[in-house]
Formats: sequence, structure tokens, C-alpha cells
Amino acid sequence: MNLPLRLSKFSPYALAGGGGLIFRPTGNGSGFVPGAETQAKGAFLYGGGADYALTRRFSLRAEYRGFVYKNPDFGLATLHADTWAHTAQPSAGIVFHF
Repeated sequence: MNLPLRLSKFSPYALAGGGGLIFRPTGNGSGFVPGAETQAKGAFLYGGGADYALTRRFSLRAEYRGFVYKNPDFGLATLHADTWAHTAQPSAGIVFHF
């Protein structure tokens, strides 16, 4: 969602929604986790950022996204903690408008 605020060449925005994360164990120090299963978890996504217009078609973007989800246990009772986790994902890039 673009915010109704535009500062010269800056265009701020906010984002929120839901999605899913897939956790797939790929190994550990010994290369094997006995009994670990791939697991999917629902996630809440939120964040915001801003675009800086370079030309009519290209912008620079800086963004922050946060994911909130239940910790995966990979089907192992010893890992079941019934707690929530948060992952922060800052990013930057180039945007092409078409």
C-alpha cells in the first residue's frame, strides 16, 4: 500500500499480510537429523520502506520486512516449545516500473 505522502522523489509505503513459511531440515554437523520432517507454518508479515525515484522507470528501494510465526519443531517432541519467533529481513534494491 502506497502511503498518501510523497516527499519530492521519495515514495514511502507500508505492507501487511499473511503467508506461509516452509522449514526443511538439511542437516547438522553430522549431516543427518533422525526423524526430522519438513514443516510448514503460517506467518504474519509486516513492514515498510521507501522508493527514491531515479527516473520515470527506475527507483532505488530500501525496505524492512518482519515475519512472526510459531517455531517449527520438525515433528520432534524434543523440539516442541510452543513459542513464537520473529525474523527481520531488511533489503535494498532497484525497482523497474512498467
